[in-house]
Amino acid sequence: MYKIYRSVFLIGIFSISSFMNAQQKTPNPAQKFSTIKIDDISKENLITPTYETLVSYAKQKQPVNGIFYTATYNQDTNTHSVELKDKADSLVPLISYEFKDGIISSIMTGKRDTQKYTRTTENSGYTQQFSNAIQTQIDFYKNGLIHTIRHFGYGVKASGYPVGIWYAYSEDGTLQKKIDHDSHFRMSFYDLLAIGDSYGFPNIGITRAFNDIHSYWYIFLNPHPEDRTTKEITILVDDKTGQIIYSITNEQQKYLKTKAYDRLNLSKESLEWVLENDKYHIPDEEFYKLFRGYW
Repeated sequence: MYKIYRSVFLIGIFSISSFMNAQQKTPNPAQKFSTIKIDDISKENLITPTYETLVSYAKQKQPVNGIFYTATYNQDTNTHSVELKDKADSLVPLISYEFKDGIISSIMTGKRDTQKYTRTTENSGYTQQFSNAIQTQIDFYKNGLIHTIRHFGYGVKASGYPVGIWYAYSEDGTLQKKIDHDSHFRMSFYDLLAIGDSYGFPNIGITRAFNDIHSYWYIFLNPHPEDRTTKEITILVDDKTGQIIYSITNEQQKYLKTKAYDRLNLSKESLEWVLENDKYHIPDEEFYKLFRGYW
């Protein structure tokens, strides 16, 4: 079995739809949730097999050491890909390698949480289950050296927020930027899921952000598509205190964009929080500029 780094073999990438297992008849008992551990993958511990080695495994009788290898070629993009799966009919690979001109261009892998958050549904006797998961993407320069290592949290709709330790390297392998996202947060994905669930909306989305003074989460609540009266809601939660800074509808989003905060009917403490946060806010396109695509 191939390992992409020296400590732990990641489990796989899972799409959002695979986390929402409706029609589970027996809910899980109440439990305390922990934050999923994200392994620190860097230039120092990453192992990248050659295309020739992976193809040699793909040509052998499958599985090879319990892993199914599949090699494909995309003529439109002139890329060769090799997928590693634990089962021949698995829809999602454990790891996907992509090569251009025989040189590695990207690696995609992931890790799924074994914890499950259970919620009731409108249909009596049925529940939904949600699990957190991590998607890892490693991109390379044309010379085969690492460009960026990034991890994203995927658990429910509208997720895909940065998690774990990110690395950005120059074309000669020099470390340019390191961001340890998780060190800024106290609350877990499941803490926010519980807050969102308490509002009774069928669809929940979660993301988060931080700056030099604040770490905070957004919860997006959406009614059923056939519900024409209930309004979508966005909730801002302070990570350090768990305090809800505001809960606003989509119609009120315009006041955030124009900074007309007096129209949001915020408490004195929440208004001070928002005004202070504005002073330290850095747009994503600036904060993550070294992590932009290369190819």
